[in-house]
Amino acid sequence: MYLVINQIYVIHLGFRAQGLRLFDQIRLFHYIAVIIFDMHHIICTILFLLCTLGTTAQTYKSVNWSGNIYLGASNMMGDLGGSRFIGSRGIFDYNFRANRLAGGLGLNLHTSGSFSFGLNFLATRLYGDDAFSKLAFQSQRNLSVRTDLLEADLLIEYRPFSRSKGFNRFYIYSGVGGMYYQPKAKLNDEWYKLRELGTEGQYLANGNGPYSELDVVIPYGLGYKFRLTKSTSLVLDLGFRKTFTDYLDDVSTVYADPTELLLSSNTPPPAVELADRSVNGMTTGTMRGNPDKNDSYHIFSIKFEYIIGGKSGDGCYYNRNPPKTRSTRINQRKMFTK
Repeated sequence: MYLVINQIYVIHLGFRAQGLRLFDQIRLFHYIAVIIFDMHHIICTILFLLCTLGTTAQTYKSVNWSGNIYLGASNMMGDLGGSRFIGSRGIFDYNFRANRLAGGLGLNLHTSGSFSFGLNFLATRLYGDDAFSKLAFQSQRNLSVRTDLLEADLLIEYRPFSRSKGFNRFYIYSGVGGMYYQPKAKLNDEWYKLRELGTEGQYLANGNGPYSELDVVIPYGLGYKFRLTKSTSLVLDLGFRKTFTDYLDDVSTVYADPTELLLSSNTPPPAVELADRSVNGMTTGTMRGNPDKNDSYHIFSIKFEYIIGGKSGDGCYYNRNPPKTRSTRINQRKMFTK
């Protein structure tokens, strides 16, 4: 607990400072990086920063708003397809054929310092298919899924090199959000919602019950903004999503007893066929997925951003040249006073 308070206090001091030295910026960036990759602390940090936003914004010389729309590709890191491994291994599960269209929009509040706050909305369809894998286990399992997903996030963006010309438009970000997801599979030209079927025996007497359609997601990533005009930017963004569910692809534990699925009044008939689509049939209790590894996904997108706040033609802080340091201004004055 002491560590969390100490980290938050350092960030608060960094927020209130208007003229950080390079050493102070590096030290602040270090603390931010630690929190971004320490998922246990990030939610507390975000709540604190939101509470202090009203007071810290007053210490900056200018505040800008921007809106963005974006298109890109999503890729699911789950139990289906991917690498030669049973269960998700994050980025190592990447398969180009599983890319699907993703799009969204966002609204950001930019300070004249190194931080921005944003709301982000995403819609995509994730896809996984054992046909993409060369692993014998996955080829035999023969499962596939498409997952419709909606996401809303609250983000904090940090520009670690905000006073360095050429690098001041590079940023990293993290935050917290929520997602709605709906895994589906196709059978006889009809798409079925797999959660309602209980393919792993969730609705049986000894089952664990259906998994939730809603879950928390932790977004984090990096990007670079290319200036188009004083009020517009083209942004390349690579974002990762940490989830707390292993059911983005409806695959996690073991094969349920097909007889029990068939006789259960709580399980619709398609459940038996969609639970086991293997070539020779799987034995009850055989591993269907890996419950020790949660699913994740990532988004690569191209954003168009438009500045809707600040003075006309002034643009956002990262769209301007880095400000001159105090020593530079003093030296320039001395040149004219000699």
